[in-house]
Amino acid sequence: MLAPFDRAPGSVLLLGHVHPDADVLGTLLGLGLALEARGWSLLAGGPHPAPDVLSFLPGVDRYRRLDRFDGRFDVAVMTDCPNPARAEHLFEQARAAATTLVNIDHHPDNRRYGDVNWVEPSAAATGELVYELLVALGLPLTPDIATNLFTAVHTDTGSFRYSNVTPRTFEIAAKLVAAGADPAFVSGALYERRPIDALRCLGDVLTRVEVSADGRVAWLALPAGSVPESFIEAEDLVNYPRSIASVRVACMLRELGGDVKVSLRGKGDVDVRRIAAMFGGGGHRNAAGASVPGTLEGVTRAVLGAVRAAIDEPEIMGGPEGPPHPGGRA
Repeated sequence: MLAPFDRAPGSVLLLGHVHPDADVLGTLLGLGLALEARGWSLLAGGPHPAPDVLSFLPGVDRYRRLDRFDGRFDVAVMTDCPNPARAEHLFEQARAAATTLVNIDHHPDNRRYGDVNWVEPSAAATGELVYELLVALGLPLTPDIATNLFTAVHTDTGSFRYSNVTPRTFEIAAKLVAAGADPAFVSGALYERRPIDALRCLGDVLTRVEVSADGRVAWLALPAGSVPESFIEAEDLVNYPRSIASVRVACMLRELGGDVKVSLRGKGDVDVRRIAAMFGGGGHRNAAGASVPGTLEGVTRAVLGAVRAAIDEPEIMGGPEGPPHPGGRA
């Protein structure tokens, strides 16, 4: 894993996926700032720009929406991206432009598409892996880098509330705080900057939550244009129906163009990753998603049918495993 970076400084492309979240942005920015301090030149971006809610991340102004890029790179890095299709057309450009493509991820269904693949599903966040990479390379861990990586870990563990958290997670988080990350600052930036309009919008959205007669399934269906995109990016809406005591699987279904973006969350006894796979998606056991062609009504009906079947099927049950991905907006 060290070989692509354990060399004289060169050029690196840091490529993100669609709708970038804190794990992908925090890891790309943290790695990029560390490499830049060693003399590397870098280009960072992806199909979509960074969301406003992550505008506090150090170096985020370096990350931009890319339609294409020119030139060659010694290394291209993709983090927290199990399927290269999530980088859209930019993946093929990166593959052609880079001497070495590095894939760092914690999703168990990662497709190992890199020349170098570091995929570790036991990690709660890709932020843990990039931290360990920087330490192994002897690269600097400044407060800015620590803030990026701490945010990645913080969001992918639901503020350290989810079953993917391990002693390793807390050990790494503690070292990042010692290096200058401020947990209060990160939490405030993520969760305490709502404008009043966003609070009112949240109230409206919560009235749309529906629950099955037996209380085991809750879902939120959002027609196109019903909720501002910036609000959806700032709020992990699917976790609200998930928080209902009786609910075992929560779904959010959002109409987006000609597709419906489906987010699934479980509480450990239903493998929602398998449900997502039925619709061409993937993720983790407790958090997964898919983009499904069709109408909102039709996709909602199909997904809820699959969820109900999964709850009743023993082979899709099991104990807690693998990381939920609350910051991932799967």
